[in-house]
Amino acid sequence: MFYNLQIKIWVLVLTALAYTPRLKAQTQLVGDTWAKVNQTKSGTIVLTYIDTPGLVYRDANGKLTGVCIDIVQQFVKYLKTTRGVKQLSIRVKGRSDHFPIFLRNVRQGKGGVFGLGNITITPKRRKQFKFTPAFIYNVSVLMTHHKVPTLGNLKNMRRDFAHMKAYTLRSSTNAKTIERFKQLYHPNLRIIYLSSSVEVLRKVASDPRSFTSLDFNYYASALQRGLPIKRHSVGDQKGGEEFGMIMPPTSDWQGVWNQFLSRFVRTTAYKKILVKHLGSGAYRLLNVSK
Repeated sequence: MFYNLQIKIWVLVLTALAYTPRLKAQTQLVGDTWAKVNQTKSGTIVLTYIDTPGLVYRDANGKLTGVCIDIVQQFVKYLKTTRGVKQLSIRVKGRSDHFPIFLRNVRQGKGGVFGLGNITITPKRRKQFKFTPAFIYNVSVLMTHHKVPTLGNLKNMRRDFAHMKAYTLRSSTNAKTIERFKQLYHPNLRIIYLSSSVEVLRKVASDPRSFTSLDFNYYASALQRGLPIKRHSVGDQKGGEEFGMIMPPTSDWQGVWNQFLSRFVRTTAYKKILVKHLGSGAYRLLNVSK
């Protein structure tokens, strides 16, 4: 009996040791520098991403698409037409479900590596990454099931949402918004913290006695999928958050990105990309909120 137990223990130990190198080993993301591409007129860039509704996602056929992907494709066209780049290949190095790991992989990357998703531009992150110009200004949207009567004033939240609970993602900007609502307008509010924004949206879409505050792209996703969601515009939070694409701190691509994107976001082609992936309702929300 004791002998069998020893064998089982050693099997577990050896199994753990076998997997340890895999956990520690990280394949560095490496793309060509802009200096190299500009000189040779060819090269390869690498994309990595956080799956984000509307911004970077797989369509019904499994194709990677979204606002960020279309912008990158327009950027490649810009380099070909204005800088004479003849061939620039795009390699996708997969998605990450863990935001800190995603950030680390980009930060440790070399050359033409770009991280895509709903990445807020903050002073702290500016010290760790190079950013493209902002391509979207974020708006947090107060949402409920569509059966809930429209909230006309946040001061009435305690009365109108009296028997409702709030779902949110812990330690997020949106959680801070919900907690502020509780402090200012609904002191008896029950807040339930979930593990993902996708799960938060799913809960609110199925529970008429709940509400949340989520980034605009989740609202856009709900509209496009026909989920029974209602936006309460009185609760829109326009905090000036900006989303940008990130690069390793040693990247030399920031300058050419600035030249392209600062102009592109003012074009009709850019507006069409937003409507294509976010829908006209979300586009109007963003347009009004600038």
